[in-house]
Amino acid sequence: MSNNWHPENEQQPPQPDWERWEAEHGPPPLHQVDRPAPVDVETARHLLWGVAGLGLLSLLMTLIMVNGERTVFAQQLVDDIKAQDPSLPLTLDSAETYLTVALVMMALFGIGFAALFTYWVQKMRMGRLWARAVLTMIGTVTVVLAIPQLFGFGVDGGALQIVMSVVSILQGVLAAGANYLLHRKESNAYFLASRKA
Repeated sequence: MSNNWHPENEQQPPQPDWERWEAEHGPPPLHQVDRPAPVDVETARHLLWGVAGLGLLSLLMTLIMVNGERTVFAQQLVDDIKAQDPSLPLTLDSAETYLTVALVMMALFGIGFAALFTYWVQKMRMGRLWARAVLTMIGTVTVVLAIPQLFGFGVDGGALQIVMSVVSILQGVLAAGANYLLHRKESNAYFLASRKA
């Protein structure tokens, strides 16, 4: 019995022809390719998470403030309705109920928007130009809304109002930083490459 076995004599299994496969089927979808994002895009993503978190904090403080003064707001609503049309029967209890429903709806809307916002941030991280455009618009509005808080800081008084002003200013700063980072040279190249992929 001869012992002439060598590894090169054994038949190798055929290797897949990846070039032919891509020519027939196209490149793999972008969502399956985990490309590293530039540092600016990653930093902008964290800043936008901060914007979302501060937005939820601001919503919570608004709900606490309005709920604490619910009777005052309800009475103002009753007075406004009577001034416009005295024949409409709106009691203080009904106005408080309407206000409670409005607060619940506002909370649900805020939570839903925060979830949608984080979805846009995730899509932006994947290189979607449309998501960057949406976040840029939201960031610009956030900065514009924070400017009056900066100039009117502490004018209205009240500890909760001051904290809300600080939160709004911080939101504006984070949004401005994210917008800047999302439009720098490396970020632009990343988004344009993602569009071509």
